[in-house]
Amino acid sequence: MESLLLATTENIVNYILIAVVVLMLIALPIMMNQKNKRETQKIQEQTNSLKVGDKILTTSGVYGTITEIKFDDTQKLVVIETGGKTKSYMTVDAYAIYTVFKSEEELKAEQQAKLEADKAKEQEKKEKKEHKKEENTEVKEETEVKAEEPKTEEVKEVEVVEEKSNKKKGK
Repeated sequence: MESLLLATTENIVNYILIAVVVLMLIALPIMMNQKNKRETQKIQEQTNSLKVGDKILTTSGVYGTITEIKFDDTQKLVVIETGGKTKSYMTVDAYAIYTVFKSEEELKAEQQAKLEADKAKEQEKKEKKEHKKEENTEVKEETEVKAEEPKTEEVKEVEVVEEKSNKKKGK
């Protein structure tokens, strides 16, 4: 009997392990596909937002500034200006741009927006604290009012009965 129970338990464990492996084989490609879609969408957005004057870094490590954007039949080409004193120009595919550096105005605007958001959060926290303090004082006032309420005759009778029973127990 024990061996039958032991064999059944082993079978159940084996089935559970098989189910977990199958689920992982199904879930892993789905999760990878979602990640690839997000990355592709991010690259597409970056490519569509390119404009003349943007400071960029290409995938091959070339820093430059976009001077012209050309549209070919099948691709988007970007002409970048590189170099310091001696300028040179290079044409690359828009998808060869690794990152776009933000201008000083954009950075300042982001910092300002962040500061405003932080201030709004702090103000919200203060309001919540004040609201909690108001609730606490209201609760205290309610309990004080209840304590000050005159006792009804029924309550007085119950207290008298309780006192008498306590006296009898004490004797």
